[in-house]
Amino acid sequence: MAPTMMIITIAVLSMMVVESCPVVTSVNGSCCEVVKGNSFKFSNIPVRSRVYNISNFCGDCELVAEGYCDAVTNGGGWLVIQRRQDGSVDFYRDWVDYEDGFGSLIGEFWYGLRAIHCLTNQGQWELRIDYTPTSGTKGYLSYSNFRVGSAAEQYKLTISGFSGVTDDPFSTYSINGMKFTTKDRDNDQWSNNCAVDNIGKAGGWWYNACSNIMLNHQYKNQYALYVNNSKWQPLSFIEMKIRPVKCN
Repeated sequence: MAPTMMIITIAVLSMMVVESCPVVTSVNGSCCEVVKGNSFKFSNIPVRSRVYNISNFCGDCELVAEGYCDAVTNGGGWLVIQRRQDGSVDFYRDWVDYEDGFGSLIGEFWYGLRAIHCLTNQGQWELRIDYTPTSGTKGYLSYSNFRVGSAAEQYKLTISGFSGVTDDPFSTYSINGMKFTTKDRDNDQWSNNCAVDNIGKAGGWWYNACSNIMLNHQYKNQYALYVNNSKWQPLSFIEMKIRPVKCN
């Protein structure tokens, strides 16, 4: 684990949730109210762990004990929601696992759809994806608008505002607006299940029919990312991270 990263924890009644930016120390209401009303400068964020007492962060979401905060990349303030780095965690999982989250925050993990929904429905959030192909050349994808819908919406993806040195792999198969699919919950637009039959067991993701970006595919699988109309790139490292736009 890089020494420049840290874990930031927020105490929430009987559970704990991690911030990616400062929050007020007392909030009464739903998860959608936690970030509202804050006025701060990003430069004032302390680069250290802090504990905040918050009431009712995520309603009945009895999950998420802590979170991993990247305080360095592009100004910091990022809450990491997915990491692949060594193939030690199986991402070919069912719907409940992807809802609740799995893995180790200091290793490979998926943060959990319910928690990601809760966070990204508090104002506008941005997404950054850092990746390293097995060829060794690092890259990133950046989106100024990222939101995950509710369970009733099947965790529908809203994503836009792309920037980066590649083309946008989410736009190729019109991934924006797609519902989440797992091996036991088929919400994609293909006749089969993209999470099961997409050139191997691809894992849970927002598919259309299927996609040019499948970051929960089997580790180092050849068909993880296709950019610049060149070729598929197997990836040795992937990290998805989010932060409120006003953090930047």
